[in-house]
Amino acid sequence: MKYRHDIRFRLCAFAAVLLLIGTAVFGMSGGIRARTAYADGEVAEPVLEGGPQIGAKYAVVMEIGSGAVLYAKNPTDACSPMSLTKLLTALLTLENLSPSDTVSFSNQAINGIGTNVTRVGIVENERISVQDALYAMLVASADEVSYALGEKVGGKIKNFYTMMNDRVAKLGGVNSNFSSATGTGGTKQTSCAYDLGLIACALTQYPLFNKIASASWYEIPATNLKENRVIAQTHQFIRKTKKYEYATAGKSGGQADDKTYSLCTYAEREGMTVVAIVLGCANSDSSYDDSVSIINYAFENYKAHAMKEIENAVNEDYSGLFDYCPMFDDGNGDLVYIDRNSTVVLPRNADPSSLTKTVEYSLPSEYVHGENVIGRVIYSYRGHRVGNAGIIYNNPEYPMSQTEFDAVWPYFLIPPSMLASQGGSGVVIDNSYLIPTITITPSPTPAEGNDPEAGTLSPTATPTPLPLIKKQPEPETGPLAGWSVRAKARLLGAAIFLVTFIPCVIVICIVLPKRHRRRNRVTKRL
Repeated sequence: MKYRHDIRFRLCAFAAVLLLIGTAVFGMSGGIRARTAYADGEVAEPVLEGGPQIGAKYAVVMEIGSGAVLYAKNPTDACSPMSLTKLLTALLTLENLSPSDTVSFSNQAINGIGTNVTRVGIVENERISVQDALYAMLVASADEVSYALGEKVGGKIKNFYTMMNDRVAKLGGVNSNFSSATGTGGTKQTSCAYDLGLIACALTQYPLFNKIASASWYEIPATNLKENRVIAQTHQFIRKTKKYEYATAGKSGGQADDKTYSLCTYAEREGMTVVAIVLGCANSDSSYDDSVSIINYAFENYKAHAMKEIENAVNEDYSGLFDYCPMFDDGNGDLVYIDRNSTVVLPRNADPSSLTKTVEYSLPSEYVHGENVIGRVIYSYRGHRVGNAGIIYNNPEYPMSQTEFDAVWPYFLIPPSMLASQGGSGVVIDNSYLIPTITITPSPTPAEGNDPEAGTLSPTATPTPLPLIKKQPEPETGPLAGWSVRAKARLLGAAIFLVTFIPCVIVICIVLPKRHRRRNRVTKRL
């Protein structure tokens, strides 16, 4: 009996230790996942504190041109994205398919999407164009169409889920875990208002999306199996069943399992375009009321400034970043310039000269004819990002080689006020060393697509890059390169578990029994 008691005691102790270790370790891995996920992307905070009190549990307003956050309420808290998931499905579709491509509907797309979903009456083996599918998904929020697009883009639907999460992470998302192309049918996936705002901003670069999301209705032409059908917009501002004069486009989010509603609304006023995401609203009407409240707040408190205006106001010496360098001026215009389509958003009473500006560069491995984005200028106001613009290199004659570009590029981020050679004071640099002599020589092996008669640039000096430049971090290498933060956190959790589990097994199953037997032998001798 005593032996059995020892066994039971040992097993109970073993189970208790396992329970404690498992709870601690996997709780820790969850904490690591949450913290590192937020560290991956810098979450922009609203420039101004406060704002209207709304019923929505989660909300964000972002300015499209700059990505600046103008209002936020619990923007990174996890919640169900519901049909706003279709915004991400649309983004991946536009990035990977042509509007003229054909989508064919599988049995799973028709019958495997669950209950309580929205349909437009498409049947198995029916075929429509990608453009018609996008209209059906974004205008009528059709779930079978969203699933079919996921299959088309990913090859297999599970591949598409991986693409969804990878794309959000690349956009700078901080708290999303997508596992559905539709967002409906009882799925348990989560996202947050901030991540959905990033997706909504990225979509506006596609004119087709802007056209679709602003359509009040659409007629899907006859297909191989059905006659033409007319679909109506589910977003009431765009369908005009509710009035809001500044609304330009949108996507309804529908009702979540907890009976709350969500909505995505684009609006424009005085040249500033914003997108509002609201989630966790008590009812459909309140989702529209809350959207109006926070959009109006953004319009009343912020103003968008053109990039040229900002560049002239921030620093006179720094505007026209490369004007003083003959290397980047062919006489007809700059070869390197800041993206003129970008904007900076500031509070209405803010002085643009109070902005601070940093420059990051990220050089491509190869340069092509046309525009090459080689870095970014980032504008901040009181510690908040309020805009950024791409730095573009565009040489109509020929692109430089990587070596040639690296040799001269970093130095042209030095403002003229720092160069004695430019009449300024502060840093004395030999200008002949700063701007090496350039000679044009025939290129022995021109890159494919380049003009074989175009020459290459041969700088006579290769300056060492200055610490003035903030260079992008090197890409991750090693056996864990490409692993997601969540996968790394789980691996770390499993490693910690094993490291603590094995010693516990040794102690409970080997060390303690040996001590017990030794004690028994001593007792018997006595």
